[in-house]
Amino acid sequence: MNPPVSDTPPPAGAAVKAEKPSLMARFKTLLLEYGPLALVMNYLIFGLVIVGFYAAIQMGFQPDSTGAKAGSWAAAYAASQVVKPLRLAAVFMLTPLVARIPPVARFIERNKHKWSF
Repeated sequence: MNPPVSDTPPPAGAAVKAEKPSLMARFKTLLLEYGPLALVMNYLIFGLVIVGFYAAIQMGFQPDSTGAKAGSWAAAYAASQVVKPLRLAAVFMLTPLVARIPPVARFIERNKHKWSF
């Protein structure tokens, strides 16, 4: 005897977990949602990080890597690439917060049709 077939879906706990989207896929989603604000936040944080590393190197920080033999800007760029996951985490966290500022929110709302597909 076969068990009856049910038309109801299986419980949510039995469902297979969806694969976590890649970092680039999440960044593209952020771009679609917040548009140029996400790019501005990304480049602003990158600029602050690279200038911060450059200033640290100029004030006496001695990096112990191949960047130490390069110029200060090259060493600062190399160090900024090391902290790239932290930079992107900051972009993902700060972009929605900045988007809540009323003038920025109005800009996003007025121009969202230009970058959403």
